[in-house]
Amino acid sequence: MKSLFAALILLGLIAPASAGPKEDAFAVIEQFKNAYDASDPPAIVKLFAPDAVFLGTRMQRPTRDKEAILKYFQQSAAANLPKKVEIENYEVLQLSETAILFTGQDMFSQTTDGKTIEIPARFTIAITKGAQGWSISHFHSSMRPGLQ
Repeated sequence: MKSLFAALILLGLIAPASAGPKEDAFAVIEQFKNAYDASDPPAIVKLFAPDAVFLGTRMQRPTRDKEAILKYFQQSAAANLPKKVEIENYEVLQLSETAILFTGQDMFSQTTDGKTIEIPARFTIAITKGAQGWSISHFHSSMRPGLQ
C-alpha cells in the first residue's frame, strides 16, 4: 500500500502537503534577496503590490510610486559591486491567511575601492496575498542605531 501511495504522489495524482502562508510569504523575501544580490531593480520592483508603501534606508519619506521605487534601486544597482543582503534574524507575525509581517535585522554589504563594507540595517516587510499571488505591500528599511 505504501508503494501505491508513493507512486500516486510521483504521478502527481496526490499533492504533497503545501507550504503555509508564512512559508509562501517568506519566499517573496527570498526572491527580493536574490534580485538585490543580482543588482536587478526591475525584478525587485515586480515583487511589490501595485499600492505598496515603500520607505528605503536612504529615503526621507515613504512612497507608493513604482517609478520612484525603481529609481531608488537603480541608483545603487551598478555602483559598488558586488552587493548582497543577508537576513540575520527575524520575527514573523501572521496577521491573517493572506497577510504576514516580518520584522528583523539584515546586513547589506558592498564593495568600495576593493574593500567590503557592511551596513547593518533593520526591516519591517508586510507580504500580502492578492489576486496575483504573494507580494510586498509594505517595506521599511533603516540603519540600525549604534550600540550604547
